[in-house]
Amino acid sequence: MYGIVLGYLTTANALFYFDLWSAKITLTPILFVAFWSLADPWTKTITDLASVPRLVGLIGVILLTTGVIASGYLATGGAGAYLASLSAGAVMGIGASFVIVESETVLRKHFRVKLPLALMLKNVASSVGFTIVPALTHFLLVGTGLKSGILLMTIVFIPTALGTLILRSPPPQRASPYRLLLPTDEDNELGIRISPDRESESERQNNGVDNAGYDNSDKRDKNDVPLFSEVNSIYAYQEPDEDVELFVSPIVQSGDKWKQEFRVVRYFRFWAAAVTWVGVKAGSLYFWILVPAMFLQRTTKSTIYSNDWVTLLVVAGLGSFVPSIASYWSIATTVQYRRIYFGSACWLGSIILLGLSYTNNYYWFLTCSLLGGITISSLLTCQDSTLCDVLGNQFAHRSHKLFCTLVGLGVLTFSFVHSENVCLRAVALLQFLGGCYWIVPPVWEIIQTRRFRNG
Repeated sequence: MYGIVLGYLTTANALFYFDLWSAKITLTPILFVAFWSLADPWTKTITDLASVPRLVGLIGVILLTTGVIASGYLATGGAGAYLASLSAGAVMGIGASFVIVESETVLRKHFRVKLPLALMLKNVASSVGFTIVPALTHFLLVGTGLKSGILLMTIVFIPTALGTLILRSPPPQRASPYRLLLPTDEDNELGIRISPDRESESERQNNGVDNAGYDNSDKRDKNDVPLFSEVNSIYAYQEPDEDVELFVSPIVQSGDKWKQEFRVVRYFRFWAAAVTWVGVKAGSLYFWILVPAMFLQRTTKSTIYSNDWVTLLVVAGLGSFVPSIASYWSIATTVQYRRIYFGSACWLGSIILLGLSYTNNYYWFLTCSLLGGITISSLLTCQDSTLCDVLGNQFAHRSHKLFCTLVGLGVLTFSFVHSENVCLRAVALLQFLGGCYWIVPPVWEIIQTRRFRNG
């Protein structure tokens, strides 16, 4: 939405020499993405404790709507615009975190066997939003003006509010202590839950050895015909109170949790993942908000048609359908190929961002938009599973708060960089480095394996 808003502000300038960073509303989407990451661990805690999913979802919708309304008032400047931009972005990020975390939690509760299909349909729904929202935003801005158009954009949250009204919690089910001895079809599909606070001695030894995030634990996850749970159990919903640990001191357990939370900073793979995720989130952010304005500024006025700059984001939304549908495969494939897929998407995103920082031709912009939509959707659809692939489920669970905090602060630092080209090139560098980390080890292992077989 804010990419179209910034493009509309650019067209309001007769010469198209509009300084994006002089508009206070530019800060809103940056803060939105940053606070979304910062709020994720805490909203997940609230979601686990809350027994009424509808209430949590409606709170998120209300916060999102409030942020959009506030950004509508600051779009035209005036007193308090800077403070309003800060509050609007932060409130929207927290609201988005509530909505997404609660909806995904309920999704995992109700669709335990057909979860890959449900997640694929969720990704397709996101692509529908990527396609419709730019066109709807432009229609409202042209028809009603800047301030009224942004205020009317709150209508996109009506389906979200209606969706949260049907969220409900299933009846609590405690697992039998004999469940490990008697596996069911559900266990074969989603895997058997392991307590997040419990770790075998062999896992502790593996966590102590860091070889660029590609250790022997991945080899144990590989199967010729992998089941959904054998690849990664991140998608299996885990009841917070299923496992009861007896004769454990709460004080010692709490202290161990904090030690485990900060122990991850010693591992290279944790920092590599954090850098990659900053690049992924910042790359998708700048792609959506900068492409229309950069196209208007770099293309001569005589060659611009009325809706060309809106078409760029619509084409990107259409391109996002391809990886959204393919996410059914990316979720169920092996760890090795999922890493290659994610790393390739990082490299492609890096090339696209660099291309956007140099191009001034409409057809190159159109090509970058199409490939950019494919890349962003590819990264977003498999980022959670890929993170647990490289960190491990237990490792990712314990470092979740620290990881989200670092990613949010990393995105927040880009709000101090007031240059489109610098932002795009810096994010392209982060994505390239992240792609190297994700794609080189599995490719090297495949090559070594084939050499061993041929030898």
